[in-house]
Amino acid sequence: QMMGFLGDQLLINGQADFSLTVETRPYRLRLLNGSNSRIYKLAWDDGTPLTVIGTDGGLLEKPVMREYITLAPAQRIELWVDFSSDEIGAERNLVNLPFSAYGGTSDYQVLPVKIEKAVQVAASLPEKLSSIAAHDINQAVNRRSPRAIEMAMGMGMRWSLNGRTFEMETVADDEIVKLGNLEVWEFINRTGSGMGMMNETLPHPMHVHGLQYQIVEREVGASGRDVWESLKDGFVDEGWHDTVLVLPGERVKIALKFEDFTGLYLYHCHNLEHEDMGMMRNYRVDV
Repeated sequence: QMMGFLGDQLLINGQADFSLTVETRPYRLRLLNGSNSRIYKLAWDDGTPLTVIGTDGGLLEKPVMREYITLAPAQRIELWVDFSSDEIGAERNLVNLPFSAYGGTSDYQVLPVKIEKAVQVAASLPEKLSSIAAHDINQAVNRRSPRAIEMAMGMGMRWSLNGRTFEMETVADDEIVKLGNLEVWEFINRTGSGMGMMNETLPHPMHVHGLQYQIVEREVGASGRDVWESLKDGFVDEGWHDTVLVLPGERVKIALKFEDFTGLYLYHCHNLEHEDMGMMRNYRVDV
């Protein structure tokens, strides 16, 4: 309950033992991690690099290549996969590779892909996919003092954000933002606090409602280096996001602009057990 539930049966689109049948042509595959708490370190079993074309908030400006993809609960990733050169009857497997954080001790098959039909489809991947206007951090109202949000185990063995747990309509003074402002938030996942060793291997996928943001900077301390090294090359920080994985000992800065609506919005850890145990808060957008 405190770590996050790990099941023993993987479902793809609600189906157990699912396999994908494809033709000899390119595909766009959009992957959503819908697991309670499980992080995936996804790779092709034959070592083929993954071509990433989109994240939570849509297309990237241009494709990026990764040897593996780190995908936390609620995160989405869109892949371009070309099976044009595969032989009929061949199989390619998307697998999970082991890593150093909670739930990452073993490798296993995630999605078998079977090539069943030969077709001729002329399709190429564009060099430019979209145009993204990056936030200018120098224009952030708090560029010199980011709004800090610290994740820890609080009183009563409950997960907390800045020492607070969820309250239905309550908003603290430091959880109020102004409509139209660009801000920098910093998620801080300290190690060795609260429950000791429990907290040292627990990443937190942090989700902000109501907008898409850009990931500005990651910084990791010495105590979190092992977990970081086992997952860092799978991050796709380009593009737009609404969920970012914060590893143990890591600090992650994001840039958010509150430009559409006023009102209450949630921010929380997307490990289901963590948010259910109180690791969720409101922020309020005022004029």
